[in-house]
Amino acid sequence: MSAQGAAAPASVVPVDSAAPSIGASTLANLQAPPPPAAVSDPDAADVDPASENGPAAAPSVESPAEAVVAAPPPMPACPENGPGMSAQMAVRICQKVRSDPPPTHLKVDERTLRAVSTLVPFYAEHAYQAVWFDGEGQPLPAAEQLIEALGEADQEGLRASDYPRALLRKQLAALSTGDAAQRADLDLLLTDTFLTYANHLLSGRLSPRSVDPDWAIKPRSRDLGAVLREALASGKIGAALRDLAPHSPGYTQLRNTLHQYRQVEKDGGWPMIADGPALAPGAQGPRVRDLRARLHDSGDLKDNSGKDVAIFDKNVATAVRRFQKRHGLAETGVVNAATRTAMNVPVSERIRQVELNMERWRWLPDEFGSRYILVNIPSFKMRVIENGKPVIESNVVVGRLERQTPTFTANMKYLVLSPQWYVPRSIAVKDKLPQLKRNAQSLARQNIRIYNSAGQAVNPGSINWGAVSANNFNYQLRQDSGPRNALGRVKFMFPNRYNVYLHDTPSRELFSRNQRTFSSGCIRVSNPLELAEYLLKPQDPTWNMDKIKTVSSGSQQRVVSLRQEVPVYLLYWTVWADEEGLVHFLDDVYKRDPALKRALSTEPVRGGNGA
Repeated sequence: MSAQGAAAPASVVPVDSAAPSIGASTLANLQAPPPPAAVSDPDAADVDPASENGPAAAPSVESPAEAVVAAPPPMPACPENGPGMSAQMAVRICQKVRSDPPPTHLKVDERTLRAVSTLVPFYAEHAYQAVWFDGEGQPLPAAEQLIEALGEADQEGLRASDYPRALLRKQLAALSTGDAAQRADLDLLLTDTFLTYANHLLSGRLSPRSVDPDWAIKPRSRDLGAVLREALASGKIGAALRDLAPHSPGYTQLRNTLHQYRQVEKDGGWPMIADGPALAPGAQGPRVRDLRARLHDSGDLKDNSGKDVAIFDKNVATAVRRFQKRHGLAETGVVNAATRTAMNVPVSERIRQVELNMERWRWLPDEFGSRYILVNIPSFKMRVIENGKPVIESNVVVGRLERQTPTFTANMKYLVLSPQWYVPRSIAVKDKLPQLKRNAQSLARQNIRIYNSAGQAVNPGSINWGAVSANNFNYQLRQDSGPRNALGRVKFMFPNRYNVYLHDTPSRELFSRNQRTFSSGCIRVSNPLELAEYLLKPQDPTWNMDKIKTVSSGSQQRVVSLRQEVPVYLLYWTVWADEEGLVHFLDDVYKRDPALKRALSTEPVRGGNGA
């Protein structure tokens, strides 16, 4: 309806069984401003703040009046002081950790303990008994096992200096005969060190919110007090700690790469490729000799012909293409300026990149599920993983630097075929209003209708757009379904507070570019119909490609619910390993690595609270 004053029609939406009820939203809901992370651009509707059901509900927050915090249970009384070493150590430990309320800060020999929230209840549950010494005050083998395990911290991309390995060894060697207080203090320090290192292996040295305040992915969690108790009982301290690190093949491959690159660094690093013309098959000379050595050091060239070979042969061309693939470069097999720049990044810098991304792995859950959708933002790829293997891969376009795609996880619940687009208010006033000021009919050519505050369609030619500003823009814009719709033929909905989702796009030419940061937060998918068939056909065989093409090209949107929700992970790894074990180094498109590097260098080390 285009006549002024005619009511905006309620959408007639054929809905599959169990699909969400999606009708015409109220104008108040449609005009609800999007969150800061979800602002769209004029050529692609990447953010739909109204979604189909109005804006995403804010998470419920319990008011102070409603919040009820249970008081911690009283701590057991201190044991009686007795003549034996065991009793004397227990009394000393109790004097250190028992107070009302329980302590939140403790020091031993002027050293602040970092895992107090786990350490105090651990000792209370053990009647304040020392756990690293026997009843005669002799160190148990577990103490030396812990010191040995701390020597593996660097292998996990952690910083060995965060853990007092040398101090523990020195204090064990300096134990005085009959000094219960000295032993009790050392027992506390050993426990604190175990819990701190355990927590770093489990969920990271940093809280992800220290670099991403909106981080909402649930981390891995364990009862670290129980882990310590079981490790002491079994006498397998090192194995218990190693078991806390991520077990994902992606993390394991990064750990292997870290070991490989550290060995290269120990041997003097890889050679730099000198400036000069592009190197291509048939080239010879010292630069080619350096190229072969460089590719060999990074594992791209398997040919062991020797360091004196200076010929750019077929094996070198294959190795160059492998290197280019791993670094997000055009796979030409020719060493141009961009490839040479990537090769000349020092191994020390690559090591730091690996360490940063091992930290990011520690922020993630144990399992992603048997089937999930993964978008690694810097790779510009979406992959559907089923039983550990990719079954669909797609090029994607992600958010621009100023409108970044957020990192989070949510479950995909339904698809919208032939979607309409309700233009977010921020886009309407920033991008569409200037177009209307230049030509009142400009939006009509884009199949965008205009509705007033009463929800009635208006004739854009009847409005004095020159008098309209962001302050008095009281209109809602809606783009009809169709080939020019900014969402394309289908969108994939996994409701979230960012109102970000996957969708098709009419701007297909962007998928051929190497760097694809052109959207406003949502993810544009290069093969959306293939993804739609993969999701819909198993639950209803009639949803074949022909039907999907027909329905998605129609003039009315249709909502189809998924009987089995699919987890979606939007993550940010600048170094990651694919299912074939190939390690990729990617551009830090959102410049997040420096902030994480600074935080790891300057933030206080967090203790062992079991995430």
